[in-house]
Amino acid sequence: MERKNLLKLAGIGGVLVLIAVALWVVLGEGLVSPAPLLTPTPRPPLPDIEVSLPPTLDELADQYPDIAPILRDPELATVYKEFLIAYQEGGVEAAMDLAVTRGLLTPDGASVRVTLVLDTDDSALLVQELEALGLHVASAYRDRVNVAVPVALIEAQLQSDQPGAIFSHLTQLDHVIAVRLPTETIPHQRIIEGEGVAIINADIWHQAGVTGEGLRIGVLDLGFAGHEDLLGTDLPSSVVLETFGWYDQDEVHGTACAEIVYEVAPGADLVFAWYDGSEAAMGEAVAWLLTHDVDIITHSAGALVGPRDGSGWKATLVDDVAARGIIWVNSAGNEGKKHYRATFTDTSGNGIHEFAPGEEMLALYNRGKVLVFLQWEDDWERPTRDYELYLVNERGEILAASEDAQSGELGQEPFEGIFYLTGGNTVYAMVTVYDSDKDVVFDIFTGPGVSLDYVVPEYSLTTPSDAVGSLTVGAVNWWDDRLAGYSSQGPTSDGRLKPEISAPAGVSGHSYGISGFDGTSASTPHVAAAAALVWEANPHFSRQEVIDFLLAEAVVDLGPPGPDTGYGYGRLSLPEHVEVVPPPPPEAPTPESPGPTPTPAPLPTPTPVSYVTPEPVGRGGPQQVDDLLSLTLIGLLVIGLGCGGAGLLGVSGLVLVVGMARRGRRRTALDARPAPPGPPPPPARHGAYDPRPAPPPSGDRPAPVVLKCPACSATLRRSDAQFCVACGHSLHDAPPRRASRCRHCGADLREGARFCSRCGHAVD
Repeated sequence: MERKNLLKLAGIGGVLVLIAVALWVVLGEGLVSPAPLLTPTPRPPLPDIEVSLPPTLDELADQYPDIAPILRDPELATVYKEFLIAYQEGGVEAAMDLAVTRGLLTPDGASVRVTLVLDTDDSALLVQELEALGLHVASAYRDRVNVAVPVALIEAQLQSDQPGAIFSHLTQLDHVIAVRLPTETIPHQRIIEGEGVAIINADIWHQAGVTGEGLRIGVLDLGFAGHEDLLGTDLPSSVVLETFGWYDQDEVHGTACAEIVYEVAPGADLVFAWYDGSEAAMGEAVAWLLTHDVDIITHSAGALVGPRDGSGWKATLVDDVAARGIIWVNSAGNEGKKHYRATFTDTSGNGIHEFAPGEEMLALYNRGKVLVFLQWEDDWERPTRDYELYLVNERGEILAASEDAQSGELGQEPFEGIFYLTGGNTVYAMVTVYDSDKDVVFDIFTGPGVSLDYVVPEYSLTTPSDAVGSLTVGAVNWWDDRLAGYSSQGPTSDGRLKPEISAPAGVSGHSYGISGFDGTSASTPHVAAAAALVWEANPHFSRQEVIDFLLAEAVVDLGPPGPDTGYGYGRLSLPEHVEVVPPPPPEAPTPESPGPTPTPAPLPTPTPVSYVTPEPVGRGGPQQVDDLLSLTLIGLLVIGLGCGGAGLLGVSGLVLVVGMARRGRRRTALDARPAPPGPPPPPARHGAYDPRPAPPPSGDRPAPVVLKCPACSATLRRSDAQFCVACGHSLHDAPPRRASRCRHCGADLREGARFCSRCGHAVD
């Protein structure tokens, strides 16, 4: 009997030990594995609403023959067609009401905003023609031209026998392939209490005499209102500033970002570029910054529309800047809680997407206005799948529609967007299919002040944070280092790691006062200014070496060990030990050498601003989970050993030791970069942006084993890396299929592409 009891106890002990091992494997590995795609959790059921879809544009063209050619014009955006229909149904007053409700007007209300998309980068002759027509060209850069069409001109045409003639005229101009509402960039800010710039150890670098002196930082933003009052205190004594496009005169967002830059790098020169958020104005602003020889650009904003695979218009602009050796730092976005992603599902067969079984509408809770975009998987140069987006009220009435054509024509893009003034009433988004060869994955993004029922934080990056040349920044709460729920997460739509780094948010400043400056907008200038400190201390560094230093030497690994698509490589934290490398002596010019390249005259030396280092705050978070897991495992093992006897001690000890060693390896911080075998020649600060690996070491010593990225062949810094720093591709996936490379810039070409998406050269 005694023997049977012992056998029972041994069996129970064995089962408990197996449970402990299983918990270790499942829960322990779960803590370090990338988070799976979240399944949205619905809120209470929506009210039962019956919706009748509006007439098609072809039906409306038959109804209003005077404007039929315009309604059938695929190059004109839907919102301008709705403007003309509103006039037909309610006169000038109804048309102007729609212009206000849908955000068509310029800030002064005197003109209608229009963006012309061209099939050429040379817009000079077109600009002259537009001005000859009496139109104001607000911005023109490459293939984007922003035009203000006077309301008085439109009203006169509406009351003539040629209503809307100006829109028809614009689509027929040479080289114009699309007429659309300007795609706006939105600031990545939130307002809550907070403090904590010194957490990144910038104060230690200041005490060592490193303040960013000799570096010039361009602050590209949507508003610098009130900056004059801060000159000489919270900002340098003088700055250079220029404005571009229909900018908002009351926006202080850029001023708040500049405060952080100056606080972290008080010795750097600052240049402010104030633009209206459109692509054309952004291009003009960037070109202007380049004339001021900036070393770093910080951009705390992003657009909700774009392919988000590094090939979009804004992403290409960033890569052009990076190719000059300039560090571009961009916020990831605040769309973590304002993004929905799913595969189009229509079990009822009525052509309407189902957000949940029986639910064909997505509630948009708002504070008076809604900005919502729908985009889907397709060719962004010639889309052939056609989906539509509608806004509906609680009575099932269509408030607004976006029904742009996607029929494979150049200038079309796979997205629909709506801006609408709601008065604070909840409205509902509805997605329908017009023509598609298959059910595709699509995304819905909403603008500031809008929340939705179903949230998917993954793939919520805005553009140009998806650019290969962007150092993209996520946000953590400065008080507990937790990833902010609003912070946009990667990966990019082509599977690359973004963001690469995170930084504190919720810090206070003059512009936002005691309420605090939160969002990835606040995180981004921390990283940009920290890059200036690193570059001053290491003047021989190239652009990529500064970024490598920030990712490898200046981060606290948070979340899952190693890089992840929320924190990136970790939270910014400059090393406490500061080593300043003196710059190499200038080489005397030889008869064959033209000598050093002349640079613009330096900006005035700024006056540092004093600030108080906050008291350190305790940390919490994932370690508590680890402690609970460890206690649980120890308890199970003790009980198991008590039941099963000493015979199981060896097995349990072995499992515990192996598991702890395994976790220890996974939780190790990023390995330091291996020292080169000899001092390399100092690269130029503005050398070409080149993610290729360094040349192999020379000499008699055997070369170390070098691991390469299967996607771009860049050298990997560590053997257990999950993503490539150079191109961002996941190292656990098969290398992406490559069509070919551009012989001009080396960029990957899409299959069948006629032009390079990065440099624009024709494919031979």
